[in-house]
Parts: sequence; structure tokens; C-alpha cells
Amino acid sequence: KKDYSNTEATVTVSGPGVSRTVVYQYPYNVHFQAFEPGGTYNWSVTVDNVSGGNWSFKVDDKIYPLNDRSVDITDKKSLIPYQIKNLKVSENNIVFLRFDIPSSIKDSNSIKLNMFTEEVVSLNGGIEIYKFDNKNWGEKPDKNNIGIIDHSLGTKITTLTSLDNQTTVDLTDHITSYGEEYSIAIKVSDSSDSVSFYSKEKQLTDGVGGFAPQKSVWPNISFE
Repeated sequence: KKDYSNTEATVTVSGPGVSRTVVYQYPYNVHFQAFEPGGTYNWSVTVDNVSGGNWSFKVDDKIYPLNDRSVDITDKKSLIPYQIKNLKVSENNIVFLRFDIPSSIKDSNSIKLNMFTEEVVSLNGGIEIYKFDNKNWGEKPDKNNIGIIDHSLGTKITTLTSLDNQTTVDLTDHITSYGEEYSIAIKVSDSSDSVSFYSKEKQLTDGVGGFAPQKSVWPNISFE
């Protein structure tokens, strides 16, 4: 078929919180939909009365950071994007993470931050988790670069006095607005403390031809 004028596509999507059928007229045929984390959905597409069959898919129950970076706050220099496999927390280094919280999250969902420990050099005080009120930071060479912005921290969420291989922090009472970005900062409470977590740049060698993302240890926010 070469002429798609007047072509109609009927899209049907059903699952948790969704029961929707939309008819699209070429060339307007892109379907946007918000889905609940962890939900299983069914969808079908019929074009000019020809069915493409019925399909199902499962939505991921976690999100990974848009940005994650360990910053030496005494340096005050613009940082360039760089694939560093870990996030160091020490006297001068604060870790910043920025997430895009889905609009489909409900008040009934539990929301948890999951961090995976690479190394504990010393932990005599604690690891403090804060909300970071600046939602516009990034790693582009502009005024919002994480290396040069104001690093003042927001509300303290919790203090961790010990770390497991995986550390989970409940954010349910702290993330109450959805469909927007949320930033977290992690620092030490004792100047002698030094630990590191894996970043979203952590890779694993596949043993044959290169590297692959090791997403099992990436920092994430999960929804239940």
C-alpha cells in the first residue's frame, strides 16, 4: 500500500486503571497513555478492519535516575557528563540523584529508594538522605550545572547508621506529587566517613564482546 490517506487505525488498551479505544486517522497515529507501575496491559490495533492481533505487556515497577552524580562541593567547577560507575559519599562529596516521577502513581503506592553499596571505607557516623529542592539541575554546560549551583540541602529524610548490599529508604511520605521531577541528596554526618554506591553507569562484562548495563545494582525508585 502506497497511499495511506483516509487510513484508520483503531487502538484498544485495557488493564489496571485503563479501558480505552481510540480511532486515529493517518498520519495522526501515535498513542499516548499513562500506565500503573507493575501493571499488565492488553492492547490491539486494527487498521482498515484488518486486525494485528492481541498483545500484552508488563510495565516496569521502578525508575532509574535521569542524572546521578557525586559532586565535590568545594570545587565549584562545571562538571561534564562522564560515565563514572560509582557515587562517592565523603566529607566533601555529596551524591545527587534526579528522578522523573510518573504521573500514574497513586497515593496507595509505596515508594522506595533503593541504593546498592559498592564499598564502605569507614562509617562511624551515618549516611544522611535529604530532599534536594532544585529540580532543574543537570550536567549540561549551563547555569544549572550540578557542579556550580547552590548545593544547599532541603528536608532531611533519614539517617542510615549501617549499610547492607542493598539499602532501601521509604519515600512514601515524602513524594506526594506525581508527574514531576524529584531530587535527592546523600551526604555523610561524620567527616571521617567514606562510602560509595553504584551509579546508573555501572556496567558488567559479558565475557565475550564488550559491556552491558548492570541494571540490577543501579540506584532506583520502586513502586508497589
